[in-house]
Amino acid sequence: MPTKNTLIFTALLFVISFSTTFFIIMSNDHEECETLVKKEVDQNGIEVKKEEHICKEKYSF
Repeated sequence: MPTKNTLIFTALLFVISFSTTFFIIMSNDHEECETLVKKEVDQNGIEVKKEEHICKEKYSF
C-alpha cells in the first residue's frame, strides 16, 4: 500500500505536468509566425516548393 507521501508526490507531479502542458498549449498562438513559400526549379526542370516556418517569438514551443 502506498504511503501518504507517495500519494501526495504523485498528485503533485500530475498537477505540475498538467499545468505545464496547459501553459504550453495556450501560449503557443503563432501570432508572430509566418510561412514563407519559395518556388525553385531544380536541375531536372521540375518546379519545387519549399515552405519555411519563421517565428519572431522569443520562445517557440
